[in-house]
Amino acid sequence: MKNYEKKSFFTTIYLFFIPLIIFASIVLYMYHEDKVKDIEQNILYQMKDYTFDFKGDTFSLDIVQDDKKKDLFKIYHCEEGLCAYFQIASTGPYLLKVIYSKVKYEKLYHEFFIRIVKFSIIIFFLLLFLSIAFAIYSMKPMKEALHLLEDFLKDLIHDLNTPATSILLNSKLLRKRGDFEEIERIELSAKSIASLYKNLELITPNKVLKNEVVSLEELVTEKIEILQKIYPTIQFSKNIKETTINSNKNGVDSIIDNLLTNACKYNKKNGQVSISIENKKLIIEDTGIGIKNTKKVFQRYYKENANGLGIGMSIVKQLCDSLNIDINIKSVVGRGTKVELLFP
Repeated sequence: MKNYEKKSFFTTIYLFFIPLIIFASIVLYMYHEDKVKDIEQNILYQMKDYTFDFKGDTFSLDIVQDDKKKDLFKIYHCEEGLCAYFQIASTGPYLLKVIYSKVKYEKLYHEFFIRIVKFSIIIFFLLLFLSIAFAIYSMKPMKEALHLLEDFLKDLIHDLNTPATSILLNSKLLRKRGDFEEIERIELSAKSIASLYKNLELITPNKVLKNEVVSLEELVTEKIEILQKIYPTIQFSKNIKETTINSNKNGVDSIIDNLLTNACKYNKKNGQVSISIENKKLIIEDTGIGIKNTKKVFQRYYKENANGLGIGMSIVKQLCDSLNIDINIKSVVGRGTKVELLFP
């Protein structure tokens, strides 16, 4: 299950389950209070029957003075347990106090409480099951829409590759007839389309092989040469030492391409981009507009402005996880962003 599906799934469960639990708790509390009153009322009637023959050891007796404050035929919670007062047949200011011991009452209440707890647990899991079923059912239309969108995206990716490749091939053929600035612009635009195609193709990266020898210096130098032509006002500075790693060339190329392109795209006019490589650590630092929320930047479709599709950094994160590359981003709004890649 993807992250946005998990978020939607658990949110739906929460919104459906919590109100049901609150409602069930209120009902169970009312049932508890009503049942306790029934238990006490049943004991009261047993006390009344006991006053006729005084048989059995369920209750104990006491004679107390009638102070006119005690109501007859009513349960009281006293120190001994449950008590009730009855009129004595003989004359005199005395009342018969019938006592149901605290130990017996606590045992009776405990048995009832265990039953209601078991019933509550059953209700809890039943409501949880209903909430999960409701969440699964409610997510079905969303999943169908997402699958439809992914199928459309796959068709779009497939159709996008053909014209981009054709433009690149024909621009190279035109170069043989003459080297014009317009041809170079066409070629750069075609490479931008090819880069977009690569990003779309890697939205859900499959298992990648990591047994290729990759030269970081070579990849960075190639990207800088291309981006320098697309962004002529950006000043590039580099401190690169020859560094090779065992990884997936296309994956690492896509990571570097996205990071350097973002460093240029979201930079200020006449801004700077510095790249350094040392001890298998690649650092890309720019003087751009910065990132407001670095924690959300890897979420798919997250954007802080109208430019882009919001998938580049999500792909970078997925590829870094697949290739065991640690990525760290530090950014200050209005001052720039620093990205560190630590290769295994």
